[in-house]
Amino acid sequence: MISLDNTTIIFGAIVLLLALITPWINIFVRRPRVEGNELQGDENSEAGDETEEGNGARETLPPISIIITPHENARELEENLPLFLEQDYPSDFKVIVVAWKSDSDDEDVLKRYSSNPHLYTTYIPDSSRYMSRKKLAITLGVKAAKTEWLIMTDITSRPDSDQWLRTMAEKCTDGNNIVIGYTRYEDSTSDYRRFERMVEDFYLMRETKKGKTYRCDSKCLAFRKSDFIKGEGFRGNLKYLRGEYDFMANKYATPMSAALVTDPNAWMTDEEPTNKQWRNRRLFYIEDRKHLDRSARHRLPVITDQIALHINWLAIIAAAVVAGMTGRWILMAAAGLALMLTIVLRSVIASKAYNEWGADIPSWKTVFYEIGLVWHRILYNIRYARTDKNDFISHKI
Repeated sequence: MISLDNTTIIFGAIVLLLALITPWINIFVRRPRVEGNELQGDENSEAGDETEEGNGARETLPPISIIITPHENARELEENLPLFLEQDYPSDFKVIVVAWKSDSDDEDVLKRYSSNPHLYTTYIPDSSRYMSRKKLAITLGVKAAKTEWLIMTDITSRPDSDQWLRTMAEKCTDGNNIVIGYTRYEDSTSDYRRFERMVEDFYLMRETKKGKTYRCDSKCLAFRKSDFIKGEGFRGNLKYLRGEYDFMANKYATPMSAALVTDPNAWMTDEEPTNKQWRNRRLFYIEDRKHLDRSARHRLPVITDQIALHINWLAIIAAAVVAGMTGRWILMAAAGLALMLTIVLRSVIASKAYNEWGADIPSWKTVFYEIGLVWHRILYNIRYARTDKNDFISHKI
């Protein structure tokens, strides 16, 4: 006989309420919106006409330099360097490539493009020690630049459009000193890795939108040369082998001075990371975040979302267990309904984000990936605890 008692009513109501509320405590709900998405068809043509009318203002875009620091990236230089050199930009621009002198393959590729008026190439000495050579290469690129605005990027990242530079530069205005673009992994990358990066990017982009930039996970960061020189570049974190984008954004983005560019014309695509690159990306961040300001503020909403997520799932599991042990089948039905609501709501919410941001990730995987986030992070921290911390710095003792 099916009975309805107070325990069933109260516990069932709580489980259903959590299933309805907690999916909205979610970074996919609070995600930044994509800018510049025109409507299709005739409306798209009208938007194009309006853009043409504003071309006069766009022609005043500042001269700008793009700093690229390849290391044993001959293939990537061959494939991606033309995409930077062929940008449709109305003002002067230079692509400053700072390479390792010992990389003969890289040097051979650069020689083939040496006649391009937009390319400037320099090299770092083989003998440089006691600091990250990546940071040294970026510093040399900054010093070689003759423009106030600079964009730091990687040759393993490629612009998705020849309007990339123009769209980024539109935010290089007097009121900004940092401009952050959006970079995503290519579609061949596993669904989970693209999901995890998207979640991280949403948290970081939202902070920038609110005027409190924490770090930059994107491989597209514009900054002012005068700020870099005045702040003595990477001083304070020169010995750390990675984290160039994070340290730059954390150090130089003052409150309300950082701009975020989400227009698809400014998107970039990263190559699919190898397992080693993916693992090192996580491990080096765990080390680098110890030396970043505002870490606690950044982690609070992440932890809050995870708590809400797990409370929901634990309540569903607890309700099902209690119902099975006590024969409260109405409570079991409430747990089943809560399960369906959780899966549907979280999948629909995530699906909208995937569509908006051009991520071909099956929405039904969302609930599994969301749960997996915290456990993957625990695994990363265990691996980090077992590492030799000298591996993260250039000052070997």
